[in-house]
Parts: sequence; C-alpha cells; structure tokens
Amino acid sequence: MAPTPDDEGLGRPLSVKEISDRAQAFEWNANIPFKHWLRTTQTLQQEADMYLRDCNFSQAYLLYLRYSTLVVDLLKTHPEYKKTPEAKKALQNKFLTIDVVFKNLEKIKPILERQYDAWKEAQSRQKVKHDDGRQSSAGRPGSSSSYKQHASKDPALSYASRLLDAGENQDLAVELAQKEIQRRDATRKAAKKHGEAHWEQQERRTAGFWENWTQDIADQQAEDEEVFRKQMESTRRNLDQDTNLPLAITRGTTDRPSNPPSVFSYSYPKIARSVPVEYSPWHLKSNETPLSQPARPPKQEATDYSPLVPERPAKTPYPSEPLSHLQVDKQEPQELPTRPPKLSDSNPEPPKKQQGVAFKPAAYLENGEPIRPVFLPRQLRRQFLEIASENTKRGLEMCGILCGTAVNNALFVRCLLIPEQKCTSDTCETENENTMLDYCMEEDLLMLGWIHTHPTQTCFMSSRDLHTQSGYQVMLPESIAIVCAPKFEPSYGIFRLTNPPGLSHILNCTQSSTFHAHSIDNLYTGAEHPPGHVYEHDSLDFYVQDIRPGARNGAAPNKKF
Repeated sequence: MAPTPDDEGLGRPLSVKEISDRAQAFEWNANIPFKHWLRTTQTLQQEADMYLRDCNFSQAYLLYLRYSTLVVDLLKTHPEYKKTPEAKKALQNKFLTIDVVFKNLEKIKPILERQYDAWKEAQSRQKVKHDDGRQSSAGRPGSSSSYKQHASKDPALSYASRLLDAGENQDLAVELAQKEIQRRDATRKAAKKHGEAHWEQQERRTAGFWENWTQDIADQQAEDEEVFRKQMESTRRNLDQDTNLPLAITRGTTDRPSNPPSVFSYSYPKIARSVPVEYSPWHLKSNETPLSQPARPPKQEATDYSPLVPERPAKTPYPSEPLSHLQVDKQEPQELPTRPPKLSDSNPEPPKKQQGVAFKPAAYLENGEPIRPVFLPRQLRRQFLEIASENTKRGLEMCGILCGTAVNNALFVRCLLIPEQKCTSDTCETENENTMLDYCMEEDLLMLGWIHTHPTQTCFMSSRDLHTQSGYQVMLPESIAIVCAPKFEPSYGIFRLTNPPGLSHILNCTQSSTFHAHSIDNLYTGAEHPPGHVYEHDSLDFYVQDIRPGARNGAAPNKKF
C-alpha cells in the first residue's frame, strides 16, 4: 500500500522518558548463553553508531542506553560470568568503549529535549490556530491503521526524514544503501591504514561525528546571522527613504483607513534578534487583506511624534495615488526585505542526513511491534549451497552467518560469513566465536541472522534451530533463519520466531537434550515478503568471507554468482 500524505511525514518525537522506558523494555534471561548476550551488546553498539551517523538521535539514544544497561548492570549477573575467566575478560573489553557511549548519551539527550519541546510548542500553536482541535501530524496514537498506531512509538521514525515504503521502493533502497556502504568502507579502510584498533575506530568515528555536527550548526548559525544582517540593512534603507514622506502619510489620517501597512511596521531598531524570520505577513504576500494581519497595538497620538518631524501647516489629504505608492509593489519585491529561506533548494545544508529518507516498517510482530525491512541478495543462497556442497554430499550440515548493515532504517545483508564450525548430520555448531565477533566489529557488520543446510531432512526449524534463532532474535527482532533442504521441496525457507508465543517460550525452555518437543505450536513463521519483512533483491552486492582455518577468500566483493 502506498504511503498516504498523512503518514509520509514525521511521527511525533518521543520524550527522553519515553525512549528510556522503551530502552528498558526487554527481557533479561540468564538461560540464554553468555556468548549470545555478548553478541547482542556488539549488535546494539554498532546499530547505535549507524543511527547516530544517520542523525536519528531517538533510535541511537535508545540503543546506547540499552547497551549500557546490559554492560554495566546485567552481564555481570549472568551465571557464566561468575564461572568462566573468558566471560570476565570479554566484559572487561566492553568497558573500553563505555565512556564513549556515556558521552554520546550526554550529547544526544539535550537534542531530544529540544526536539520534543519544539514539537509541544508547535502543537500548542496549532491548537490555538485551529479551534476544532484537528491534528495533522502523522502517526498519532488512536489512528485506525497499523502503521499509524505504532509509528508514534517507534523512535526510529520520530526524526526528520521522509518516510517511504520499502516494498514499493526496493531499487531506491538498495541504491542508497550501496552508496552509503561504499562511503563507510572508504572511511574504515583509511582508519585501518593508521593501525587503529576497532574500539579506537569507534571512538574516533563518534568524535568525528560530533565535530562535524557542531560545525554544521555553527555554519547554519553564521548563515542565519548573515541573512539577519542583510534584513537589518534593507530595513534601515527603507526607513531612511521614508523619513522624507509627508507627515500626513507617515502619521496616518483620520479620514482614511488606519490598517493599511505603514512604514512603522518594523519599528526599527526594535527587531527581535532571536527571531529574525518572523516578519509581518504583508511583506511576503502583497495581496493579503488587512484582516488577515495580526492585531497591532494601538498607535499613540500624533503629538507623540512631534519631536521627530517639524510641524507643518495643515493640508488637504493626499489623493489615493501617492498612498498606493506605499503599498507593496508586486513588480519590485527587491525593495522590501524577504523571509530568509530555511530549507530552500539552494541551501540544503546541514545536517544533510535530517533531510533524507527512512523506510517504514515492513511488517509487524504478533504483539504489534514494527520490524524493519531486511534486504537479502538473491544469489547468496545459491553461493552458500556451492560452499556447502561437499558437506551436503557427505550428509553433514553447514552454517553461515548473515552479516550486514543498517541504512535509512532498513537492514541490508552484504556479507556471507563462514565461521569455524563443527558439523554433524543433524547439527552445526560455531566454534571460536571471538574470531567471528572480532571480524564483524572490525568490518562494522551486524549479525542479521544465519543460514544452514538440512542435507537429509526437509525444510523446517528443528528444536535445536529454534534455540539458536532465539539467541539472534532476542535483541534484534528482524533476525532471520534460512533453512536450505536441497533434496526436498520446498528446498528452502526464510523464518523467524513468533512473538508471542515463540520467542518467549523458547527463551524459557530449560530442556537440555539436543532435540526435544515443545508443548505449543506456532513457534515460528515465514519471514519472506509477502507478508514478511524480507526482500530478496538481484542487485544487492555481497561477498563471502570464510574464516575457517586454511580457507581462502577473494579480495573483491562478488555481485552475481
């Protein structure tokens, strides 16, 4: 369904308290292995950095706050943390960047407060202007559509961008993502040349963002000041020219209307410095009637102005022609000060990201929460099957990790990561996960899900698969599991856990056997569009990174296989 004019705009900005409440709204479950929670913190931090670069401060704040809650408060309570030295060391490494996270939270908070206060002021003005209480903003609570019901609660949609439907703009989404990915890759490669560690790169990237952001604001303020200065000069020239006008016109007379615009509309030099763009409407619209102008304070008696202009003999009122000379001439607007453009085509400057696009949720969970679109290279599945073909011939499973990035509130798989793993006829378990995590951190990649084969079984999610998927999906609701069963039909499926009941049921399952039955059905569902949130696309570039011992990798990304 195409976006309507109402929902193409912004959802209302969320308050800091609302965002903070949502950041805490997740289920901490100590039954989930420590390594999965560790992977979750990495995903949160990387996602937050990406949203910060997009100037999506609401979502960045939520993710940074959730990250800090896990690292500072919860991970140290996990049973594995108390028993294994590896867990303690891993958590200590997280504290290397916690100061950067705290600094980002401190800098983002006042921005969110200003955005929310500005929205409240705008709403107050709107209510005064429209007595019927009609609200024109998109995403208001109480709207009838699913999108509008949830958009106002989604921090990712509560910032300055035009909202688009990913399904109707797939080519645009991929094109924008690949340009942004190329830019990020160039920045990351430049940092690698200097031998920076990944946590140093993260600190430098966020510090660089705030430097650029501060400079953008300073540039905008300087531009506004220049516009204001020109307005002042233009006003001064107009007033200087008008000082020689006849007194009867400058003062106004009792036998002509008192409400046509007069030369004292600006009352120079009493222009408010803080609001240089709020001028009287008649300077902008020459055909506006006097009734549409805001009420002016009553004028003082003419004698109040006697010290300014020498008294003249009384004269008959001037005819209408000289008075019309004072009206705004449509053919000569350059003589009058004009409103400084705020978002004109010639001045799209900063911050540019706030004037971009964001993609609306592609689907909704069973509990009504929105989930972002995931774009998957169509050729990736075939390439994975080629890599797994030797295992498939021997009846052994194999798995790969779907890695990618977030751009414009959508997720894009761009790397098929083949981890070190132990494979059997019924299972495949990743090993040496620190190597996998380090690679994703160095390459700024999110783990968006996984893919694995069923060489001897049909296409379904086994109980073991469900538990593996819960580790991905607990903190990244969009995470997917792809099952490939090349000897059966259907030969593949793209799945996610239902929520509810699937995710919560699996997280609370304490059965230890590799394969076991669950007491309820409807634990997982298809994720491919429609009606799911996953779009397969022919033009999305990706590459394969095999980090198994002795593996050989191509240096160049592969577009089609």
